[in-house]
Amino acid sequence: MAPITSENFQEWLESYGRASEENDPRASAELFAPDAEYYETPFADPMVGKDAIYDYWDNGTRTLNDKESSYEIVAIQENLGIARWQARFTQINSGKRIALDCIFLVEFDEHHKCRMFREWWHSQVIEAGPIDNSVR
Repeated sequence: MAPITSENFQEWLESYGRASEENDPRASAELFAPDAEYYETPFADPMVGKDAIYDYWDNGTRTLNDKESSYEIVAIQENLGIARWQARFTQINSGKRIALDCIFLVEFDEHHKCRMFREWWHSQVIEAGPIDNSVR
């Protein structure tokens, strides 16, 4: 299998962010292999398969809005990519503005679809304001 390139990983991250910001769970699910494993946190059981990932993202379309994000590629080796991901969104039910600071570990298959996704994140309530897009 050919290793992923910086351009491949950047394109995937751009698509991931766009799908989130546009509330498009179908586009999100299409970034993943049919049997992908998605670990939202290190200690949680993974969501397995595109249908489970779609359902997870679809729930986000009903509970979160005003989403924005940025990323920085930290490392790429063979079929693995690591990125720092920052996001902000508003919780619809509470109106709270939340900031996330995450690390993504993304393992790709031969078609550049994610087959394993792990994230580690910290969140905090913030005042509304633009995200620093200079990281991109």
